[in-house]
Amino acid sequence: MSGLSFGSIAAPTAKPTTLSATPKTNSAADDFLSYMKESPAERMADSWLAAHGLSKEKLAAMSPEQRDAVLKQMAKELQDQVAQTARAKAEKKTTGL
Repeated sequence: MSGLSFGSIAAPTAKPTTLSATPKTNSAADDFLSYMKESPAERMADSWLAAHGLSKEKLAAMSPEQRDAVLKQMAKELQDQVAQTARAKAEKKTTGL
């Protein structure tokens, strides 16, 4: 085995990497532009997934039953959140605060 060895753990030696002519970097501006291209519903879904330690990729990798359960939970929680926000706005409007 090549590389450094730490007890039973061996660190592999570095392999040469090839650089492409156009390196793909993801800057903050790229992230922002990508975020702004999403619909509000997509942003809400992404935010919910992130808050639950999930991503679109993890969701896609789930079994259909798991994915359906997660999507149902997401829909319920987002509906509850929207309803709560609407109630708060209506209450604020009626109390004049």
